[in-house]
Amino acid sequence: MPTSKTSPYDVIIVGAGVNGCASAWFLRRAGLKVALIDQEGIAAGGSGAAGAFIAPKISKSGPLKDLMDKAHARAMAFYPKYFPEATLERPLFHIAKTPEDADKLRVFRERTDLELSEPPQKLTKMLNVDVSDENAVYFDHSAVVNAQELCRAMSEGVDFYRRKAESPIHDGECWETAGVRGKYLLVAIGAYPKLLELPYIQMRGIWGHRIDITSDTKLSCILHHYVSVSPTSKEGVMAIGATHNVHYSPFGTDEPYDITAGRIELIEKAGRTLKLDNIKIIADYTGLRSGSNDYLPILGPLVDTDATLKQGNEGEAGLVYYPDVFMINGSGGYGFVLAPYLAEILADHLHDGKEIDSELLPERFFKRWLKKNQS
Repeated sequence: MPTSKTSPYDVIIVGAGVNGCASAWFLRRAGLKVALIDQEGIAAGGSGAAGAFIAPKISKSGPLKDLMDKAHARAMAFYPKYFPEATLERPLFHIAKTPEDADKLRVFRERTDLELSEPPQKLTKMLNVDVSDENAVYFDHSAVVNAQELCRAMSEGVDFYRRKAESPIHDGECWETAGVRGKYLLVAIGAYPKLLELPYIQMRGIWGHRIDITSDTKLSCILHHYVSVSPTSKEGVMAIGATHNVHYSPFGTDEPYDITAGRIELIEKAGRTLKLDNIKIIADYTGLRSGSNDYLPILGPLVDTDATLKQGNEGEAGLVYYPDVFMINGSGGYGFVLAPYLAEILADHLHDGKEIDSELLPERFFKRWLKKNQS
């Protein structure tokens, strides 16, 4: 795909979280010239605060489970191969929190193709909870990535602009925002304020807090229970989190997030599961993640609401799209699992014209929004 003569970039990506950085990596690898824009920096928000565990979806069945199985396999192949220094491969021990979770685990154990085994006794003796085949599962092969280091590595070779992007303008050939021009515009800003008028897309903001600690306790695996605890790629450092705080939002309030209360919550939840001795907190990471209302991620071109309504178009064939604008969003707590899978689909679409699965397209929300407002 040739670059426009009047544009220095093939693609402008707004948002330097894991979705934006993964997209930049795959698009650059496809031979496209990419610009990445973020007003705060690379992985400065929710992605940087993520636990960044490459874990499978523990559920019984459904479209999200099928999608997550594919994405998990892709991520487990992708990160160790291309970013080994930011990836720590370790077993994963997942313990159910409720009887409902235990039932999901039971079905998962029966159906999964992933390699499972019994947890070592040394590990179970460290726990404050009783575990059995009925309420826990131990994966031999899993991983955790260093969120910020990984995003920086994926964005290498891409021009980065630390600027506020707003009110993008299309001149009939290219998009321009924050003084940067490109043929395609990719919106990867999560739950933060929108660049375009998209009344049909309402994201769920999920505030996250992760702490990095040192402790006399040594953990050999990734542990999921009330909260996640794991070793990290940094020698001697463990991570706790991230929490999913649905009660706090940075929007509509002047009250800052209470870091101290967040730390207490994280340590208390971790302590319900694991005996942690001589804890020292060495870093805090906070930020807002985004989830879609139907829990499936969002990937594809964006419907122009005003243009569609002005033409009286209501059917699928009559939808009018913003020219050359795409969104990647809505991964919730599975951003690092989904990002390589989604970004590769996007790159294949822009470079080779491959279709995007209809279940991912943003237009699904427009159709629901239109039906609701008509009624």
